[in-house]
Amino acid sequence: MPNNSLKKTITSLLCFLLFALILSSCGSKYYFEPKAEEIKGKVSFSSSLPSPIVSILRDGATLKNGQFITKYSEIPDVYLPQNTQYLNQTEDYYLAGAYQTLLLIDKESNTQTSISFDNTPISASMNGALIAIIFDDNSFVLYDLNQGRVTYKQDSTLAPTNNTLIAAPYFLSDIVIVPTLDGKLVIVDKNNMQMIRNIVVNGDKYFNNVIFLEAIGNRMVAATPKRIISVSPNVISTFNANVKDILFFEDRIFIFTNEGEVILTDQDLNEKKRVKFPFAHFTAANHGRNIVILETQGYLIALDDELQSSAIFALPDAITSPTFSGMRQIFIGNRILKVE
Repeated sequence: MPNNSLKKTITSLLCFLLFALILSSCGSKYYFEPKAEEIKGKVSFSSSLPSPIVSILRDGATLKNGQFITKYSEIPDVYLPQNTQYLNQTEDYYLAGAYQTLLLIDKESNTQTSISFDNTPISASMNGALIAIIFDDNSFVLYDLNQGRVTYKQDSTLAPTNNTLIAAPYFLSDIVIVPTLDGKLVIVDKNNMQMIRNIVVNGDKYFNNVIFLEAIGNRMVAATPKRIISVSPNVISTFNANVKDILFFEDRIFIFTNEGEVILTDQDLNEKKRVKFPFAHFTAANHGRNIVILETQGYLIALDDELQSSAIFALPDAITSPTFSGMRQIFIGNRILKVE
């Protein structure tokens, strides 16, 4: 009997320890921690913003004081009304969205034109007098500024949750490519205002908006948080990954994943090279002489274009603020990092 009692006690103790270990491992969180000898030096911020970032899109960021950052890293001396978000720009206008309103700001005169809609614009692009606008209910319209009316409208499935890096519509010759919040590319002929194609990038229900859309030559690349597609006149190629960000050049594509990987592919998404930084959480990617990535624990990772070599540098502190990557500059909260 004593032996049986001892066995039960030991068994109970082992079960308790195993349960505690499982709970402990479930609560553990791993961080990117390069060794001291791997850190090549320190990087300082070059300057500061007039106000911190409060919201970001693929093509810009809005500051707390109403100013904004364009994708070209410009910070115009223009102040948006309260509760208005910068969306995009053209040669003549800045585009911004507020509740059920699209705001056009003339760059030369600074005059503002408000256009009312039934829903709130969250992404927009403009070509000539034609504006492509995506709304928060996942519908979109083409609006002719000269005619003062909607010339095309399409409703889509509601997408109540979406990644904040919302891509903007893309004008390409005679077509408009509209990225939806449920992972599709709707292609509309802007001459006869008819849909000519609907490409599904990914069919997931949640956090599935198109976060990247760009065309170079006859090649178009788009991505949701789960899949990248490359579209040419002859073929559509796909690549599955947990996508944090993308850089697209004429002959190569860099994919940055949520698992701390950098993947180099050709324009057809054939993988060429993959580098992993264990437990790294990327927050922004940019390109100067090298590929530059910011990591949330306070590191800058620089890689060459072939992913053959890398170097790690320490930032002044960890990154906890919204981050926007513009042309040759990365904006973190209210600070600016130049990318050489």
